[in-house]
Amino acid sequence: MRRSLSEAAGYVIDQLDRLGLGVPTESRLRRMYSAVCNSDGTSRGFIAENDPEFNTALEALRDFSQLEFFFDQVQNEPRRQEYFPTLARVVNDSVQPEDDEQNSPGRDAQAELFMFAVCKNAGISPLFEEPDITFDLGSRRTGLAVKRVKSVSKLQRRTREAAEQIVRSGRPGAISVEITLAVNPENWPIVTNMPENKVRHWWADKMRTLVSQYDGYRDAVVRGIFLHEHCPVRFGTSYALRSMTYAVETAKDPQAQAQWDELRRTIVGGLPNLVR
Repeated sequence: MRRSLSEAAGYVIDQLDRLGLGVPTESRLRRMYSAVCNSDGTSRGFIAENDPEFNTALEALRDFSQLEFFFDQVQNEPRRQEYFPTLARVVNDSVQPEDDEQNSPGRDAQAELFMFAVCKNAGISPLFEEPDITFDLGSRRTGLAVKRVKSVSKLQRRTREAAEQIVRSGRPGAISVEITLAVNPENWPIVTNMPENKVRHWWADKMRTLVSQYDGYRDAVVRGIFLHEHCPVRFGTSYALRSMTYAVETAKDPQAQAQWDELRRTIVGGLPNLVR
């Protein structure tokens, strides 16, 4: 993140205000902003773990980082009004995601905005249209169905729903699933003394174990599935957001597998703060 957390918070709130999308005082984004910024917009500085606003600040790190990434990708886009329906939903939800066991329209919208920004960063001309996002991949218009799953037990059902969306769209495509809360229902940050490459190896092993528990992923039009987790990680005394992505091929034939290879390279190349 190029900006500090307080700068990112101010930037996101300012972008929403410029678009005429008010951020109410009681909304999660405004409460997160107040956790990391003073009333005059300056930074509150270091927030200790015993600070009453510490957990809110951790959520601010996650959410403002993702929204900062989105606005950086679209700030010079002439068709910004097309994003209004999705952006209008993003201020909703509780500050702590685990408090929203049922409906979470704000963070569901945020998952779509994040993947739209990934596609934009990858240079593949995304649009918000069925199945959720479409983009140019070579000479083909390709679809991406975006889900946010809050429990592992629902992962297979939600991926099947996403596959049905892709079928209805009439385009080949892939599925993006944000699994942050599903694999970490207590919403704990990662606190470790391990080097970052070992943290990522540990996470990849966790994803392999998760995927091995399920079958039925293979589908005629679904080329693959991207699993994403966005987690604050403490290195030393400071926290940083780490967004980790695991790609699962579901293609059924060599031509579809070749399309998946191209799609996977493209999407992975558009991720922020990419570490392979």
